[in-house]
Amino acid sequence: MTKKLTEKYNDACIKLFEFLKMLYQGDVEFKRVINHFSDGEYNGKSNTHVTLNKYLNAMKIFGIKVKKINGKYRMYNSPYKLKFDLDDLKSIKCLKQAGELLPDGKTKTNFESFIRALEIRFDESAQSICQVENSTQNLYLEFANSEITDQLQYCMKLCHDKQKLELIFTNEKGEEINLLCSPVEQIYQKRKLCLKVLGNNGTRVYDIPIDNIKSIKQLPIASSTQAIPTTVVYRIKNRLAKNYKIREWERVDKIEYDGSHIIVNKNEDLNLLVQRLMRYGTQCTIISPKFLKEEMIERINDTLKNYEE
Repeated sequence: MTKKLTEKYNDACIKLFEFLKMLYQGDVEFKRVINHFSDGEYNGKSNTHVTLNKYLNAMKIFGIKVKKINGKYRMYNSPYKLKFDLDDLKSIKCLKQAGELLPDGKTKTNFESFIRALEIRFDESAQSICQVENSTQNLYLEFANSEITDQLQYCMKLCHDKQKLELIFTNEKGEEINLLCSPVEQIYQKRKLCLKVLGNNGTRVYDIPIDNIKSIKQLPIASSTQAIPTTVVYRIKNRLAKNYKIREWERVDKIEYDGSHIIVNKNEDLNLLVQRLMRYGTQCTIISPKFLKEEMIERINDTLKNYEE
């Protein structure tokens, strides 16, 4: 029995890796995908669709985003990422614009496939920069000449210089905070450009809207942002665990004996995450990092104050 299970798991892994190889080569027709997972025996009546969904869910758990568009499956990010700096992105953008001038044909198709192969391998920093530009363009802003461009360039310079910063900014409560930190990257959230920084004790990440920053002072001290705690682990239980829908940036790390699920969440905006987890009440408990547990306690206590006489 064990041998059969092992063979079954091995076959499943091979099918999954072969599917990934197909996606790396470009968009894959639905017919080709369904034939792949049915070993060429799909007759329109089998449960191959169910099997395909299981494989897609497995890829989703591991952070691989695949979508079906116009009858074809496309991969939008890769399990293997490459580090691209700002100069690299500018070069890729120039290549992309040059490719648009090519006449329709095999050369243009191959060139576009090459550019897309680069884009799906962007690391988180490169994705963030592209997100900022795309978001501002979607808001009908002239990206090349707008005020946000100056803010973006300044944020990029701070991150590139890799020196510690002394920031004075206001938080959501309007309180003025003095923070010693290391710059990480620039991101775009809630129609605002934010500077992501790592607190001086190395345990907390802040996403600070540029408009909230009162002053920035670069210090003659090299920063280190290698251990950024962007991963949050929490436990959900009871009815929530049974009905919970895993987000694209999450995975189930463990299912405990009582049915509770241990969820690993990566790169979600921490402020939005805490707001969401608070809605789950007693059915959710943050396990790590410690600073987020403390922030949750602080928010719960602030909420309780509203009901004090």
